[in-house]
Amino acid sequence: MSSGFNDIIKQGRVTIRSQHFRIYQKCWLVMKRASSEGPYWLEKYSKQRSTNTKSPQKVMGLTNVKNVSRSPRQQKKHAVMLEFREESSLTFACKSEAEADEWYNVLHIYCIQEKKKKLDFGEPDLLCHIRNEACVQYHVFLLPSDSFTAQGECTLQITHKAIHLYNAQDPRQRIASWPLKVLRRYGRDCTCFTFEAGT
Repeated sequence: MSSGFNDIIKQGRVTIRSQHFRIYQKCWLVMKRASSEGPYWLEKYSKQRSTNTKSPQKVMGLTNVKNVSRSPRQQKKHAVMLEFREESSLTFACKSEAEADEWYNVLHIYCIQEKKKKLDFGEPDLLCHIRNEACVQYHVFLLPSDSFTAQGECTLQITHKAIHLYNAQDPRQRIASWPLKVLRRYGRDCTCFTFEAGT
């Protein structure tokens, strides 16, 4: 990634609802764009200045967002809610309606509208690498294997050159990559997709 690339889409002070205690806690939220480090994600920090000196308290991938909405005012003012395919959700509140609208619009564009455009375009999308390196992404569960140490929830990303595997909890961490030219065979049944690669 070039030194002039700015991967931050939006950032600001919000209060996030804790899923365990059901209370709102102040934090600094940063949304980053897909780059050579992985797909879109949110980073949570305790304060703004921590973004330059510390690792985020939490990293939330946005691959599995199924809906973005504004929470009713009677529930929480200036709030935005993300719903994920695994039936979990994230709710955060902003300091104003205008700020909440900005967050909603940005998240809806990148998590919903862009995904729909890729589906509507059809497959194979031979020009996907020109528009966006992170062209196709899937939330997968990696089964244990004698030939591969990683297992569990991951994000599988397919580009015009390779298949990449990312940590589902930290989308910036690439676990492995396989150039398409070394794929030997692939296939699927009703529950699993399998491929074999090697030189």
